[in-house]
Amino acid sequence: MQRTARYAFALLIAVLLSVTTVYAQATAEITGTVTDPSGAVIPGAKVTATNDASGSSQTTVSNSSGLYTLPGLSNGTYTLVVTAKGFATYKTSGVVLDVAATVQENVALRLGSSSQTVTVRANALQVQSQSNEISTLISGAQVNQIATNGRNITSLTTLGTGVSGNLPSFNGVAAQTSTATISFNGMRPDHNNYLIDGGEVYDRGSGGKIDVLPSPDAISEFQVLSSNYPPDYGISSGGTILVELKSGTRKFHGGLWEFNRNDALDAGYYFAKKNHQPSPELRLNIFGGNIGGPVWIPHLYNTHKNKTFFFVNEEWRRFVQGANPTATNTIPANDFPTAGQPFTYTPFNGPAPVVPQTSDPAKLALYAQDGLVPGQPFPNNTIPANLLDPNAVAFMGTGAIPKPNAPNNQYVASPKQPTNVREDVVRIDQNIGSKYKLMGSWIHDSMTQTIFPTQWSGDSYSTVGDIFSNPSWAAAVRLTQTLSPTVLNETGLYVNGNKINVQPAGIYQQPSGWSAKSFFNGNNADNRLPQIAFTGGPINTTYTVIYWPWHNSYLNYQLRDDLSITRGKHAFKFGFSYMREDKNQQLQADTQGDYGFDGSKYSGDAYINFLLGFASTYDQLQQQRTDHWIANTYSFYAMDNWRITPRLSLQLGLRDDIMPQTYEKNNQVANFVPADYKAADAQSPDPNTGNLNPNGPGVQIINNEPFYLNGIEQAGKNGAPRGLVKNDFYTLQPRIGFAYDASGDGRTIVRGGAGIFYERVQGNDIYNLSTTPPFAYAPSVSDVYFSDPNVSADTGQRASVPLGPAGLTAMSYYYPHPGTAQYSLGIQHQLAPSAIFYLGYVGSTSWNQDDLREINDLPLNAISQREEVATGCKTLAPPSSGAQPCPNIPANANLYRPYQGYSNIRLEENAVNADYNSLQASVRMEKWHGLTLQLAYTWSHEIDIQSADLTTQTLAGSGGDISDPYSYKYDRGSGSFDRRNIFNANYIYDLPFYMHSHNVLARTLLSGWVISGVTVAQSGSPVNVYYNGPNTLGLGGSTTNRPNIVGQVSFPKTQQEWFNTKAFADPVAPWVSGANNNQGFGDARKDTITGPGLFNWNISIFKSFPFTANPSGPHLQFRAESFNTFNHTEWNSIDTGSHDPNFGQVTNTYDPRVLQLGLKLMF
Repeated sequence: MQRTARYAFALLIAVLLSVTTVYAQATAEITGTVTDPSGAVIPGAKVTATNDASGSSQTTVSNSSGLYTLPGLSNGTYTLVVTAKGFATYKTSGVVLDVAATVQENVALRLGSSSQTVTVRANALQVQSQSNEISTLISGAQVNQIATNGRNITSLTTLGTGVSGNLPSFNGVAAQTSTATISFNGMRPDHNNYLIDGGEVYDRGSGGKIDVLPSPDAISEFQVLSSNYPPDYGISSGGTILVELKSGTRKFHGGLWEFNRNDALDAGYYFAKKNHQPSPELRLNIFGGNIGGPVWIPHLYNTHKNKTFFFVNEEWRRFVQGANPTATNTIPANDFPTAGQPFTYTPFNGPAPVVPQTSDPAKLALYAQDGLVPGQPFPNNTIPANLLDPNAVAFMGTGAIPKPNAPNNQYVASPKQPTNVREDVVRIDQNIGSKYKLMGSWIHDSMTQTIFPTQWSGDSYSTVGDIFSNPSWAAAVRLTQTLSPTVLNETGLYVNGNKINVQPAGIYQQPSGWSAKSFFNGNNADNRLPQIAFTGGPINTTYTVIYWPWHNSYLNYQLRDDLSITRGKHAFKFGFSYMREDKNQQLQADTQGDYGFDGSKYSGDAYINFLLGFASTYDQLQQQRTDHWIANTYSFYAMDNWRITPRLSLQLGLRDDIMPQTYEKNNQVANFVPADYKAADAQSPDPNTGNLNPNGPGVQIINNEPFYLNGIEQAGKNGAPRGLVKNDFYTLQPRIGFAYDASGDGRTIVRGGAGIFYERVQGNDIYNLSTTPPFAYAPSVSDVYFSDPNVSADTGQRASVPLGPAGLTAMSYYYPHPGTAQYSLGIQHQLAPSAIFYLGYVGSTSWNQDDLREINDLPLNAISQREEVATGCKTLAPPSSGAQPCPNIPANANLYRPYQGYSNIRLEENAVNADYNSLQASVRMEKWHGLTLQLAYTWSHEIDIQSADLTTQTLAGSGGDISDPYSYKYDRGSGSFDRRNIFNANYIYDLPFYMHSHNVLARTLLSGWVISGVTVAQSGSPVNVYYNGPNTLGLGGSTTNRPNIVGQVSFPKTQQEWFNTKAFADPVAPWVSGANNNQGFGDARKDTITGPGLFNWNISIFKSFPFTANPSGPHLQFRAESFNTFNHTEWNSIDTGSHDPNFGQVTNTYDPRVLQLGLKLMF
């Protein structure tokens, strides 16, 4: 009903506005009214804007209302000239156009001859009198002189109001490996978007990563649109970051630079010093150069240097970081076997092993030969050589599991993690006559990173890792066409993409003589060693190279066109775009085979089970196929900036993004749809084995293999959509705003507006369905031999591959696009020609936001079954009593699930909501006596149910699975990015001293100093106290529980006790006497605890040595950049697991003081 009402409202506004709706081209415009001395409008006045740097110009004439508009201008500084018959020429210099900005320059002509010129200087800053969006400009001076740790520009996006970020102190040197967890005005980080030179550079199929990370020295400036932006921007409801690259000018300019970091110059980490550990090694070296100017051949081409311009930027980034020293339990040095020799074992962390029980005749014959009795200890703990699995012995000889190098049988390592990046940036600008401008840019990032231990895997040992390669690129071509003085068209073609190639590194290949068999032959690329996982003691570690080598590629094409028309008091703009995304990605599962060795079975020792070849589990993916995903987006918009009166303008617009669901090119994907699940085909697992009957109901034989497919829809078959969900085309987005000149002199502007925004969920939603049967076959068996998993270790017979209940990830068939209504009202006042103040309210309401929810958990009213699942008992003492599960009673949740035949089913759905309200204030000062200053303060509250899209459940956060699958309200509260108070200050102060001193020595040493920095003071964000004791739910899913609150929650705020842990107690299971209908969930809210805040200073000092008397001429600049300058220990994370030994303690910090040194040669 609410959805219908929203659509009706959108349609009504569309009819009323009578206008139709992709991204803008990120260009700017100048607009205004031309009047005579009496205030009457002057039609037909000629208005020309000339770019001071390039000399390119654009001309229009004022219309019958005296209004003129010059759209499609590049950012830069302009000179505006206005002429009309009978009036003196009017000239305004220093008109600064920022990326995507609209600047109003009203012109009052004086009577006189056109040979007379009236010259004025534009204000350094101007109020926004022609738009209502909430935005923050990061100027070229800020990009160049506000230092960032590692020179990562994403850190600068947090300088404005309404921004809450969870960025690390050091944010990486490459796009794919850096973090962009930034919330703009309460929106999810997944809903941000990045554009460079007008083209999107956002990988929507990689968890929301920016494709390229341009060097600060390649960037002219960028604008952060954070709320309520006009309809020429879309497919984003968070922040839209518009980056403009530098371009060539009429004069040659450029530079060389080098930046360095070394851990020897940094302060020590708090916990490293506390634990008497050295800080990990860190080496960072960034160097490069650029040059820009006219393409000029004297007397032959571009002799006036106003046609063709170029800019080239090259940068190299070399980063080596040692991982924090990590101690991992390993096998004692004396317990490594020798091939062909008896093995005498010294038990550790447990009792002596016993001879495994088996009915395998061949194995029993060996026992008899060796005089061994099943179930009895090995004499003298010596295992005969003929019982040792030769492949297990060979595995231990590779060094894959290392020998200890520290006390207590531990292996301590701090492997180096080198990252190498080369970046190429090229931009060409061409003026084709006076009516056409062509721009083209290209960015290419080449990145390789070596990581130990294996990433994304749970690998315990740094003996194996991977080489992560990620070449990426972004290209833009834009043609600006002045069709008439009042009509301008912009056409753009944009392409961006990247590849991810991961290769294994370290010890990962099978040794010579390896003879272990597997389910499938020929599919193990690089002859990798299998995964070995020990559980149940005496060691609980894993060796794995997972599914490397692995390949992934993403390509995004964008074609768009924008048409600007000025008619009377109306400045119309219409546009459309088409975007196609192609994603090729291999399955993320292991084809080399995964073994598990359980210390509770066979010999009673997981390691000995391995050496004897008794595996508890084995599974293997048959084929690591590549899926080909395609997403198409069609966008349309129309907008009107209506100058109702000289003091009041109204912005009206409508946008529509048609976003069919992503689909797989060959329809090799399937989805579980609850409505298609048939009770007649339901099959309960065998209560003794837990498996399904391959000849039972709901099973289909495909390629000679059985699959249980009850409720499974295959893409493109039997009427199922190719994208597996119902497409949502109810995405009309009306937007309205106003700007009112309250003072009448253009110094005080009241601005407000509202709009609707829709978003496409990033593509991992449907990628997660890749392993849904029948398109992925990964059989799993139990109790088999390591050297031949086809043979049962219990009987010696060929092991049957059971058909077990599959765990699924599914997508809700009703899958509407996430929507947001944004609204704001504020006042902007010009305090001085170089200073502007803003105060306003910014808010939003979001619906149909993405979440993950278990839908195959046990029903709440199945109390006895839940008890059995949680404990293995029909009766249970309170969890705190430590009672052990009753023996011989199966604790199999699959016996009682609603959708019989399946295990867990995680449903991706767009079903939760969020709200954000804030008061925001800012001051911006530009070059006042050498001081550039920006202050931003936000007082806000963000409430949600989940804070991110498609994230794996983090117990300490609020992203991922819904905690209570039967109640969204259990997770409603302050979100992960809710910081009530955020203050930012950034400043650049060109010290004015001794600039003109006649003393050469004093001028050389004491002039040319710059101090810049960022100061942040912000309150903490909520952290979730979660319960990780004995199971009080018994629902059989990956639900998250929280404890009960039994006292006053206080905050000592020390490292040992951030909050009063005694205020929390275990929740009470519903089957316990006195539960009082409690369902086992604790009553603590997800936002009960507020984490540490942040008070940090980053201060930099620069000293320039000019080569000429002109300070802005060629010069050498030395830079000393410090982060956490005063080395204040900043707590970062808290252990909130109620049964953890460190419960309530601070476990990590932000970086201590860091020093980054740089040298730049600029001309």
